[in-house]
Amino acid sequence: EFLKRFVEATRKWKVGIPSDPLVRSYVKRALAEGAQIWCGEGVDKLSLPARNQAGYFMLPTVITDIKDESCCMTEEIFGPVTCVVPFDSEEEVIERANNVKYGLAATVWSSNVGRVHRVAKKLQSGLVWTNCWL
Repeated sequence: EFLKRFVEATRKWKVGIPSDPLVRSYVKRALAEGAQIWCGEGVDKLSLPARNQAGYFMLPTVITDIKDESCCMTEEIFGPVTCVVPFDSEEEVIERANNVKYGLAATVWSSNVGRVHRVAKKLQSGLVWTNCWL
């Protein structure tokens, strides 16, 4: 249910200019590794006004079925790409989140305030937002 609603919301985002024109290579690598693309790059048609058609534009893209070792999970993708990965416990998600060499920012989302604080304190990240972003 979460993934379905997340993909629906993602398809409503306005298309903009990604910071790095190499962002598309991450999506291609994810596909080569066996991941599934739910919306965005390679799935949905990009419709742009004529004045924007010569630029580097990319639809917001949602990826699932991706391995923790994938570059999409271990590197920061400065573009409209997100990976949705299920987990079973707080300990598992904290270990996975802290198992990357980058950690500019993180978000923790939960209706359980105790869980939000507990998980946020254990994340090795420069910034941790809770139930929001920016």
